[in-house]
Amino acid sequence: MLLFFLRDKNKKNWLQIIKEFTTLGISGKELPLHYISHLLYRKNVTNYNDYLSLKENHRLLQWSYSHAIEEIELIENKLLFEDILVKNNIPTPRIFFHNSKNRFTYKGDVFEIETKSDFFAFLEKVFSEEKIERIFCKPIDGIRGENIFVIDKNSYRKIADNLIGLLFSNAFIYQELIQQHEDLGRINQSSVNTLRIVTYKNKKNESEVLSGFIRVGRKGAIIDNAHIGGIVVALHKKTGRMSAEGIQLIDNGGGVFYKHPDTGIIFENVQIPRYNEVKKIVAQAASLFKFPLLGWDVAITPNGPVIIEANHDFHLLLSDRMEKGLKRSPLFKKLLEQVR
Repeated sequence: MLLFFLRDKNKKNWLQIIKEFTTLGISGKELPLHYISHLLYRKNVTNYNDYLSLKENHRLLQWSYSHAIEEIELIENKLLFEDILVKNNIPTPRIFFHNSKNRFTYKGDVFEIETKSDFFAFLEKVFSEEKIERIFCKPIDGIRGENIFVIDKNSYRKIADNLIGLLFSNAFIYQELIQQHEDLGRINQSSVNTLRIVTYKNKKNESEVLSGFIRVGRKGAIIDNAHIGGIVVALHKKTGRMSAEGIQLIDNGGGVFYKHPDTGIIFENVQIPRYNEVKKIVAQAASLFKFPLLGWDVAITPNGPVIIEANHDFHLLLSDRMEKGLKRSPLFKKLLEQVR
């Protein structure tokens, strides 16, 4: 991060940087590393005081956790989370089966699978009975898009031994592959480009959208996660229209984009389809949990939005950056009053 900062040619003058960095350090009583990670040192940023410090970010999330410590497992465990959504008629991708090491549970039956041949026979059974072509696989308690992959009906027998070893030594869920809305597929077809909607629930149990952005993958990538090179574009919270500017995280180059580098789609020309439905289902889902703050990952299909997962320990600082400083938001100011 420091090397990126030193090499960045879009910096303010050094005197201004030192002044702003010192001001944030004194007011926040901490080393203001967010000044670098949020690229607040760049020439176009004038409201550097409107962004959350690391300490403020930690305090807000800890405050939210404190309201629902007993529900953390329900959020983190994707099997338990899916069960809650299904029981409350909230759309979410179907889980076909899951495993804990070599024990695979499918349709209520447990299959103990010891060899690669047994695993292939099990997959053949699932593909045949479910009449599907592909299966989306991810860890039950995974984060940041790690260890996610797709099993294809036509090539599953070529799965590498080390990948099978990964499955047999961990716990995974195996879901239906989402077919995304064509409007979002035009941005990047290879990945499902998902929304991150952060909801804030007040004392009256009313949920509102605190921030929103969309992550779009690069050509050939199967996931859109910002930590593996995806581009993040802010949304207008009320309308769902994409803003003009997309960014990459600093560890992926810190680039700024106004159109998708692979497809040429201009971001500000894109309206998120069925956005009112998105706001409706995240509010409905938020009402099921005690957390005042939750980050929702939502995909848009031709039939409407589906909730992929919720995150209690989400990247609030990224939402802060996409909102160009959450402290400017009237809703965020209401949140701060509740925290105090």
